[in-house]
Amino acid sequence: MKSGFVAYHYPHAFYRDEFAPRVEAVARVFRTVPGCLSADCWLSHDGESVVSIVTTESPEALQKAFATVRSEETRKTLEAEFGPTPEGEDDGTDTEHFVRPHEIHWLAGL
Repeated sequence: MKSGFVAYHYPHAFYRDEFAPRVEAVARVFRTVPGCLSADCWLSHDGESVVSIVTTESPEALQKAFATVRSEETRKTLEAEFGPTPEGEDDGTDTEHFVRPHEIHWLAGL
């Protein structure tokens, strides 16, 4: 059964252009994991949120993809590209850069 998620990120307007490429880089990592069907990033029509949509072949593939994204190797790769990740960026609790915490909606295929 397919699995996935939609994540809404709410960066402040001044941080959006810096944050969006980070989200796209994470999507690139998701796409390298076997079983990942798609990983894309969008800007909401109102410009208020950066949206990530990821689908995988199975719940197990989604777990493997998250493990890859959260790995030390990925962290080092992303930090080499973008510099250190500000604390609270992973969940949107950094109120200096985010209007509110991220929202993640988990999906299961029909």
